[in-house]
Amino acid sequence: MKSIVVPVNYTPNSANAARYAADLALSIGADIHLFHTFQVPMSIAEVPMPEPVFDELQNNGLDLLKNLSAELVNRGSGRIRVSTEMQIGTVESALEQFCKEKEPLLVVMGATGGGLENALLGSNTVRAVRHLPYPILVVPEDAHFQPIKNVVVACDREDLFLGLPVATPVLRELSGLPDVRLEVVHVITGEESASEFTEAYNRWKGQVKGMQPELHFVRGAGVEEGLTEHLRGRPADLVLVFPKRHGLLEFHRSHARRLVLHCAVPVMSLHE
Repeated sequence: MKSIVVPVNYTPNSANAARYAADLALSIGADIHLFHTFQVPMSIAEVPMPEPVFDELQNNGLDLLKNLSAELVNRGSGRIRVSTEMQIGTVESALEQFCKEKEPLLVVMGATGGGLENALLGSNTVRAVRHLPYPILVVPEDAHFQPIKNVVVACDREDLFLGLPVATPVLRELSGLPDVRLEVVHVITGEESASEFTEAYNRWKGQVKGMQPELHFVRGAGVEEGLTEHLRGRPADLVLVFPKRHGLLEFHRSHARRLVLHCAVPVMSLHE
């Protein structure tokens, strides 16, 4: 069964991402796995943590998962299967092991703290999932799920010449949605010419089944500015980026990171 893993904590953005994930799961027929982990803080002078404190941490986590699970089941009118898991330990190792067991189609996470920049570069969750071979969907704090009709692929020169991935399961799922449209957007900067990219694009297009992508070239001073301008005239429900030849962290420190930070719609990173 297809599944979506949603790491959750006590923030409103985390709950919003879980609601988005539930609506998405309903549209593609997937299950939801809510995942929460807490790390036992180091006690002063290595004195064991008092049992009441440990119990409180554990009970708070169980309450979080119970309440959020009930909300999502109700949100889907009983049509979404929601399971919960709580573990003790670091987010990185616990989530990695959990994903190995579940083999999810997708990991959905919310922006935290000061926004998407913290979510992508500073949060424990992203440090945990950046090397996992699963798509990562980052949901902006004010985003609400809309039926996915228009998907924008933001690609750079390297993506076009070396080839965009086509076998990712979640991309196949998106291609099966009714009336979905895929737009490949390349922002031309400097002395680049649109004609040099056409052959590489056509090779990739021939491998994509069902989505019939359209290629758009946009001139701009930078990738994020060009994509923002494109989205003003052609709103999207989802933006895809492909950090396939970089670590996720390094990828988002580049122009693509700035693209994600300024994008008002959910952004999905797809690994090769």
